[in-house]
Amino acid sequence: MARETKMYFVVGLGRFGLSLCERLVALEQRVVAVDMDPDKVAEVADTVDYAAELDASDEEALIKVGAKEADVAVVAIGENVEASILTTAILKGLGIDRLVSRAQTALHARVLARVGADRVIFPEKDMGVRLAEQFVNPWLSNFSQIPGNGYIVGELRPLPDMVGKSLIELNFRSSYGASILLLERDDAKMMPGPDSVIREGDKLMLVGDRERLADWVDKLEKINSEREV
Repeated sequence: MARETKMYFVVGLGRFGLSLCERLVALEQRVVAVDMDPDKVAEVADTVDYAAELDASDEEALIKVGAKEADVAVVAIGENVEASILTTAILKGLGIDRLVSRAQTALHARVLARVGADRVIFPEKDMGVRLAEQFVNPWLSNFSQIPGNGYIVGELRPLPDMVGKSLIELNFRSSYGASILLLERDDAKMMPGPDSVIREGDKLMLVGDRERLADWVDKLEKINSEREV
């Protein structure tokens, strides 16, 4: 399936804004990036579709570089809370369909929501939470977490009691709190059906409840440790 191309307007080119731009470009999206710092603009100029040095509180300047044509705008401004709020309000007034703003504090987040942000994010806080989780649960570093619902996506080997049985026999989703997105066998990937039989050596790409998958990982680790004894 072809990926839909959208136009993203990114305001603020610190580490977060820069990494966001780079990833969006890698995903074949159109990106316009702006910042007041000429060095930051120069750093991203050869990567994005258009980069401009400007004051994001200047509505006319934002319009001139295409803000009104954006499908998604991201206010990635870091320390300057006033500029973050003002820019969010201006972009909302321009009628952008989806507006995401970066917050420093809970109060900042509430104000951003009031002036029009459709989504408020805490990059540093979120990264800190993820890192702490990975310290305590190292296996989580191999999984992607789906925000807000306790579900994760990643790859696991099957448990011994799964081998030789079909998904319908196992009542897989109910029994293990997960669904198999892809099954990899002998370097070939397939989307399994209810009658698909799990074999030893299969790799299962899963989406499921974090706590249920944690139990799965615990069982695999116990099996591996017993084999090493």
